[in-house]
Amino acid sequence: MNPSCALCADDTGDVIYLDAAARVTFHDDWAVRGHVMVIARQHVENLSDLDDFGGFMSVYERAERALLEATGCERAIVMKLGIMTPHLHLHIYPVAATATRVEVMAAIDGKTRVARDEALIELVRAMMERGRPRPQ
Repeated sequence: MNPSCALCADDTGDVIYLDAAARVTFHDDWAVRGHVMVIARQHVENLSDLDDFGGFMSVYERAERALLEATGCERAIVMKLGIMTPHLHLHIYPVAATATRVEVMAAIDGKTRVARDEALIELVRAMMERGRPRPQ
């Protein structure tokens, strides 16, 4: 935990899931319907630095599955930068399988916006809370 890090706070954005490894929050830019961030609870910059890589990736997997189901999208675009905030977080952009490179890059570059969807937030939150057991 780094007190000067904006992502170390547990109350940023619309938190839809929280456990010991990660939290999931809707991004406030709404570049695409369902744009979320999976944020490591441990203050590190890289996946390889995590003490609980499996726990973090389990949360990521649950978030991606919930988003794809809730939005009806077939593809999840994943991005890790950490340039503005050097704290591990993965962006998930659910998109249609027919989305072009131009459309995807426009969303990533913040050139697109969709309306905030409260019903989607609550649906994904419920899906994350009920979770699904991981196959062994």
